[in-house]
Amino acid sequence: MKKILVVLILTISLSLFAQYDFTLTVSPPTPQTYNVLYPANFNPDEPDLQPNLFNLTINGTTTSNAVLYCEMSWENEQAEITLTPNTPGQFSSNLSSIDIINSDPIGFTTIETFGDFLDSIEDLIIDTGRMPDGNYIFEIGVYEEGYEGEEAYILSNPVTAIIVIRSPISISLITPGNPIGLGVTNISEPYPNFIWFSNLDDYTIKIYELDGVYDTVEEIEMLEPYFIESEILGTSFSYPPSAPEFVMNQTYAWQISAIATSPNASSESKYRSTIYLFRLSDTSSEELSLQILINFLNQLDIEGIDEIISLLEAGYTIDNIIWQGTEISVETLMEIIEEISSGNIDPINITIE
Repeated sequence: MKKILVVLILTISLSLFAQYDFTLTVSPPTPQTYNVLYPANFNPDEPDLQPNLFNLTINGTTTSNAVLYCEMSWENEQAEITLTPNTPGQFSSNLSSIDIINSDPIGFTTIETFGDFLDSIEDLIIDTGRMPDGNYIFEIGVYEEGYEGEEAYILSNPVTAIIVIRSPISISLITPGNPIGLGVTNISEPYPNFIWFSNLDDYTIKIYELDGVYDTVEEIEMLEPYFIESEILGTSFSYPPSAPEFVMNQTYAWQISAIATSPNASSESKYRSTIYLFRLSDTSSEELSLQILINFLNQLDIEGIDEIISLLEAGYTIDNIIWQGTEISVETLMEIIEEISSGNIDPINITIE
């Protein structure tokens, strides 16, 4: 019985694939996230300025007249383009997004272009000079000519490419340390966990050993780093035991940097945090936990934050911290802060009693 069942499944699977004249594959197969994307990246009249957002592979031919149909949607806006090959029923085996988002594509006759889409979101573009945030979803298929939309007869498997635009958030440090001018924070952990806040990717941490008094970030940035680590994917970094040890009572500074990702390398920009100072000591600063909390609260744009920070800075102390109805320790709060910084938790409200 099991052998018969396997044969039946294989037969059905083969028949499903056999109904298509074309097989489409889109790469990359997962959504690509960028912090910066400009209007020219979607302008069909300026293909030379477009980066390649995705690639489409087409295998197969047909005796029927066929068209390549692509619909792009963002929020409630839509754009569509239909490409008819100059040689009926035959497509290039590889097409890029530049070939598709093009008012005069080579080897095709264009029925619609994406130009009207840019006009429909012009006000949003003018505000920032960039494409607005969100998911840009490209749904692509080969159809029998003359039968488009819901009545279309599809000749291929449908594929989807997704481009995600996410405006960059500047890098803000949380712990350990204090900004220049607010004193040096004492820590007792020889392998501290560095935590910051941002939504960028691929961070670099630089730690400097200070041999004197430095008044500005620029002065410290000119020093040779004591330690450097690149390609950090999250918003935290645990100082490894294999790294150079921190000397007791020696002052150190740390900074995080990252590149805002863009499909066009020439438009990339580097983001840098300010610098925090800390030193390894027998006992950590009495106000270390308070400062960590203030540093973090400064990053949140939710109701009640300013009032809480003002009270903390005025000398009020925290009796306890309640998270989802349960009292938690500062150590647990640190773990939650890391989750929030990484985007895994999205706080909506903070209250005080």
